[in-house]
Amino acid sequence: MVEYLFIKKTIDEWDPIGLLEMGCPNDEYEPEIREIERLSYHAKSIDELALDIRQVLIKWFDECLPIEKCYPVALKIWTEYQEEN
Repeated sequence: MVEYLFIKKTIDEWDPIGLLEMGCPNDEYEPEIREIERLSYHAKSIDELALDIRQVLIKWFDECLPIEKCYPVALKIWTEYQEEN
């Protein structure tokens, strides 16, 4: 549960599509966060996690963010995950 809450906080702060800024409900990224959480357990590197995050956004929003925008978020999640394990 800690991982989920941390990933939710990280993604919500990032607000990659700007949905929360537009006033959407605070659970707007729920399915994406669950998928990112699942993928974070299996990622073998920060680069892989950044690509996974990018793919999740493409899948759910048809939004193709540059990998450079996904990398800092992947780094934050990866670092937290490594510290807990």
